[in-house]
Amino acid sequence: MKTTLLLCLLMSAAPPAKPEAPADTGTAARAPRSAPVATVTSTSGRLRIDVMTDALPLRRGPRSFLIRVTESTTGKPVPGLRLAVQPWMPTMGHGLDEPVRITARGDSDFEISDLDLFMPGAWELRLTLSGTVDDKAVVAFKLAR
Repeated sequence: MKTTLLLCLLMSAAPPAKPEAPADTGTAARAPRSAPVATVTSTSGRLRIDVMTDALPLRRGPRSFLIRVTESTTGKPVPGLRLAVQPWMPTMGHGLDEPVRITARGDSDFEISDLDLFMPGAWELRLTLSGTVDDKAVVAFKLAR
């Protein structure tokens, strides 16, 4: 009886076991971007641009996107690219004054952040690609309230 009581006391005093944390893959600092926003073809037709975010529907306010650029015909990444982005509201005739943060996330993946899309309605991301390929693309989407 004393042994059983002592064992119960010891087990209740021990902290619960913590589950093992998954191995760090280097992606913990950024949120997953898996909800598709749009897929467009570049002006030349050479590139396919997939745009993803972490949640849909898109709402006004701070946003971030993952831009994935691949060759249209092969689906292979395009190394050596640089990306410039101009967020634009075509119905209002203006864009954002604040700079957009663009972070390369591999051969042809880019994370766009610090994007404060403050008004609901139609928006465009006007993309300019340079480096191993010079091209442009426009990604259109709508923001909810």
